Amino acid sequence: MKIEVTLKNYRCFSEAKPARIVFQKGFTALLGVNNAGKSSLLKFFFEFRDLFARFSWGNVQEIVVVLSGSPRAFNFQGSITDNEELFFNANPNDLEVRIRVSPDEGSFPSGLRVPSEVVLTVPRATNTWHASIVIGNSRLVPNSLVIDPKIEAGRLQSARLINNGSHVGELAPYFEAFEKLKSTMYIGAFRNAVNVGSMPTYFDISIGQAFISQWKGLKTGGSRRQNEATYRLTDDIRSVFDFRTLEINSTPDDQTLQLFVDGRSYRLPDLGSGIAQFIIVLANAAVRQPAYILIDEPELNLHPSLQVDFLTTLASYATDGIFFATHSYGLARTTGDAIHCVRREPDGFSEVTPLESTPRLSEFLGELSYSGYAALGFQKILLVEGSTEVKTIQQFLRKLGKDHQIVLLPLGGSQLINGDREAELLEIKRICSCVSALIDSERTAAGATLDPVREAFRELCTKIGIPCCVLERRATDNYLTHAAVTRVKGEKYRSLGPYEKLKELELGWAKAENWRIAREMSFDDIRNTDFGKFLQDL
Repeated sequence: MKIEVTLKNYRCFSEAKPARIVFQKGFTALLGVNNAGKSSLLKFFFEFRDLFARFSWGNVQEIVVVLSGSPRAFNFQGSITDNEELFFNANPNDLEVRIRVSPDEGSFPSGLRVPSEVVLTVPRATNTWHASIVIGNSRLVPNSLVIDPKIEAGRLQSARLINNGSHVGELAPYFEAFEKLKSTMYIGAFRNAVNVGSMPTYFDISIGQAFISQWKGLKTGGSRRQNEATYRLTDDIRSVFDFRTLEINSTPDDQTLQLFVDGRSYRLPDLGSGIAQFIIVLANAAVRQPAYILIDEPELNLHPSLQVDFLTTLASYATDGIFFATHSYGLARTTGDAIHCVRREPDGFSEVTPLESTPRLSEFLGELSYSGYAALGFQKILLVEGSTEVKTIQQFLRKLGKDHQIVLLPLGGSQLINGDREAELLEIKRICSCVSALIDSERTAAGATLDPVREAFRELCTKIGIPCCVLERRATDNYLTHAAVTRVKGEKYRSLGPYEKLKELELGWAKAENWRIAREMSFDDIRNTDFGKFLQDL
């Protein structure tokens, strides 16, 4: 489901310019300069986690009380010593959180009357809360209010909201939304297992000596799930760093980690903070398996060629998605399915707005500092449909050992796939002579004529010397195998036929999940297709 959160009077976000973001499957980027408010926005969901936990179907009696106007207490996470610091400091008003949900089609019985929004209010400088529900355009006025949850097979099926004896709304989608909002994992910018000391945690991750001791328990303890999770993430790290073999152990004194890389022994400080970050963050995420991972500056300590790898590998341990705050415009454009700009206004307050304009491709390459990529091993640029294709195709390039040789650049679909982009394409060729393109055909049947706009783009590429592969099947979605789809989504799902549209499936999935499915495939699954042959020839 999509969960829209509007936040008023929290730290640098006022009620005049509230922060508004949407939780949905996939990758969401918060882009901005230092001190713009990106970290504060992510940290909110850590600090107020207990508030979201209070709005659960197991806590209906407290919810009835707060909906009736009587506040109840909750606990702040973290080291909050003064409640006042959490509130916007230029007015005396209360903090307000507005939640709107858009349930996935088929996730709840049809015909339910879902409230327009739920409003949580935290009176200024307190740790108490009360709530209200908006149905249609009116706030519910409680009168003999009852919430009636119904559970089947351990899952909430409905939660009837009954006011004065009448069924006025269905709260089940909101209970599900609050479950997801409390199931977050916040990862701050400092994350280094080398630094040991007395502090065992940093926000939601174990660090230092505490983490090193935990690693031993995860790897050799009595939980098979945890044992297998450490094996999987070790293999993920081996693959990302192009090691032939990798083994990670804690030292006997639990002071650091000992790694065997391609048969040679190293202590973790010998290998640096980049690989340390991979290990500590992935291990904590593998144990926690949250709905959403919220991470500050994922590009820290990492070469540009590893940043997308780090994000996609980390996201594989979240059930729904990942939010990341970054200074890197290139990383946001390459990876983000949704991008929000966080800006500090001249008056000192912050504003969150969606990134709507598409820059010139040459400007994007400049932001990526492609010359730096080329100097460190990148040889080619591959233009692809959009950000979901970036992450999906990256999985196949990784299986070929080419993911650190090729920069994937999203075209933004029809915005740039047309015959009028010669200037932009020539500018890219001026920066890098080895440019290729891979686009969907969008054909509805075998042998169908290519759309004139896409044909014009292919002709333009041919004219200026850019090899362009137009997929024989409709899209990259149509190359995902049935076995991989069912492993990720479950036995009720099926793969697409060669020319089916994803949105036409009775039981489909979000394109933002394609990379998870591709991750479960081997390259042999596409090797003999036009898609596979094109990637091999790059």
